[in-house]
Amino acid sequence: MSGPPLPPDHWYRQGARPSLWTRAPAKINLSLEILGRREDGFHDLVSIAQTVDLYDDVSIAAADERSVTLVDTAGRPVPVPFGEELVGKAWDLLERRYGMDDGGRVEVVKRIPIAAGLGGGSSDAAAFLRLARKWWGLPETVLAEVAAEVGSDVSLFLRGGAVLMEGRGERVEPLTSVSAAKSGGNEWAALLYSPEIPTPEAKTATMYGALRPTHFGDGARAANLRATLERGVPPTMDDVYNTFDAVADEVLTGLRPARRRLAELTRVVPVLAGAGPSLFIVGEEQGLATAAAALNDGHDPGVRGHGNRAWLVRPMGRDPATRVETLAPDESIDPDDLPRDGLS
Repeated sequence: MSGPPLPPDHWYRQGARPSLWTRAPAKINLSLEILGRREDGFHDLVSIAQTVDLYDDVSIAAADERSVTLVDTAGRPVPVPFGEELVGKAWDLLERRYGMDDGGRVEVVKRIPIAAGLGGGSSDAAAFLRLARKWWGLPETVLAEVAAEVGSDVSLFLRGGAVLMEGRGERVEPLTSVSAAKSGGNEWAALLYSPEIPTPEAKTATMYGALRPTHFGDGARAANLRATLERGVPPTMDDVYNTFDAVADEVLTGLRPARRRLAELTRVVPVLAGAGPSLFIVGEEQGLATAAAALNDGHDPGVRGHGNRAWLVRPMGRDPATRVETLAPDESIDPDDLPRDGLS
């Protein structure tokens, strides 16, 4: 099924075009409540998610052929399980519905672990759509339509910052991101820990399938957290919640020891990030930084092959989470040279 024709001025202009770059930030679901199973087999949820400053770099450059390459920060190829590479899926939809069939070279430099509950694949797809909007001059409505079809989390990354998610997650409302300026100078941070443990092939579906009616919530936790954020108060561990925590240990083999290790280091019981297996703790930066260093034990968490990884992250607001940088033709893309201010 093809989409409606785009106005003529939305088609890309021929000739040399600059390369583009944007961030693809991870997210943490500060509150994730599953409300129940729908007649169509999907589940309704209500969640408050926040983008954070762990992010992939996504760029597009002119090329005769279409290509999508994923590498780690050492430049080594990153294998992606079937169904997890969502940039190509988004591009397929643009090509099939709107005729965006010219070439381009997309490169994703991965820092966010794959299929870890942090939204890396969805964020990469949203980043590509932001680049595509500028690259081809697409209207916002096209991005929103494609995002909702590619995956439930893609829409939140088009917005960035703090968002309220409803429905399957595709309905998104921007919220206030609490930064240091609104919390008495004590900016909240989060410790993310991604254990290297076995996960089911259809992890998220398996997690949903393990839920029972007694696990379903009514959205009150998200409502309370929203009120907290709107008062300018940073979240605490009393605010965070994830319905999937009720079944995580039975679905994700090896999660229990990872949770225990993190709890022993921080004296705080961590919460599952999304559908896992990543875990997180929110709190003040200093204590969490010490735990992150101990968990990494000198390894670079941006390079594959080092097993369990941890990151100290801070909230990333909408502008840095969605900003697209333009580079001159043939200029090399070095994210270290691009503006990194205003991440909160």
